[in-house]
Amino acid sequence: MDKKNIVLGITGILCLTIGIYFMGASSNPVGQIAGLVIGLVFGLFAGMCFAYIVAPKMGSSFGNFVYTPLEYLKKAPEKIAPVKGMIEQQKYPEAIAALDEILVRKPFDPVPYLLLVEVYMDRLNDKNRTAELIEKYFRNPKLKAVPENVEMLMRYSDICLEQNRPEPAIALFNAVLNAKGYSAPERKALGLRLEALIAKRSCL
Repeated sequence: MDKKNIVLGITGILCLTIGIYFMGASSNPVGQIAGLVIGLVFGLFAGMCFAYIVAPKMGSSFGNFVYTPLEYLKKAPEKIAPVKGMIEQQKYPEAIAALDEILVRKPFDPVPYLLLVEVYMDRLNDKNRTAELIEKYFRNPKLKAVPENVEMLMRYSDICLEQNRPEPAIALFNAVLNAKGYSAPERKALGLRLEALIAKRSCL
C-alpha cells in the first residue's frame, strides 16, 4: 500500500469513528436527527476514502485533493479565466504575455505553466519550445507531485516519440517515478508510457 493509501485509510477510519460517535451522542429527538445528519456526512467522507483504496479510478480525484501538498491548495488562485478567453480568441501573444506575468509572481505554478505549455504545443505547434518549457519545469528543485505534472510528462513523451529521441523522456519518467506523492493510477499511467518509450528506443 503506498503512502497516499495509508493516509486515506487513516482518514477514512477517523471519519467513520467520528460519524458513529455523533450518531449515538444525543438522547433527545432533535439531537438524534442532527447527530444522524453529521454521522452520515462523515460516513460519506469515509466511504470516499475507502473507495479510492479499493477502486483507485473511482477515487483518484478525491485522493489527489486529500493528499496534494497544503501549500499548493492554499495558493491564492490566479486569474486564469481571462487568459483562457484570449486563447479562445486566438490572441496567443497576449495570452503568453499574461501567463509569463503570472509565472514571474509564482514561478513554476503548475496551473498557468501547463496552460503555457498547451498554448505552445496545441495552438502554435511549437514542439521545440514546448519541450524546453517542460524540461525547465522539471528541473525545479522544489517540484511538488501534482496532477499537472503527469499531463506535462505525457506531452513531453509525445514530442520525444515524434522526434525519435525517447532517451530524454525515459530519464525524466524514471526520475518522476522515483519521487513520492503520485497516486497509484498516475504511477500506472506513467509506467505504461515509460514502457512505450523503452520499446521505441529498442527499435531505433
